[in-house]
Amino acid sequence: MATESTPNSGAAATNTPAAESNVSSRPGGAPARVYMNEKIVPYLLEGMKTVTKEQPANPLRVLGEFLIQKSNEVEGGESGPN
Repeated sequence: MATESTPNSGAAATNTPAAESNVSSRPGGAPARVYMNEKIVPYLLEGMKTVTKEQPANPLRVLGEFLIQKSNEVEGGESGPN
């Protein structure tokens, strides 16, 4: 079984230096990653924690509803009336 994991770890090591060189040229990573980390990931992780604790029968629906509620809270507070 050790031989099965060796090729995967070798492939990951081969891809890592290229990824690191891109990250070092852009503080915070690619623009898409920065956007995701700022706007989406914190709320997604919070919702996933809630789903993990509750373990509902319909986790995707619960996560989706959580994200919609969070979107209304965050975007409603930021944008306000136009």
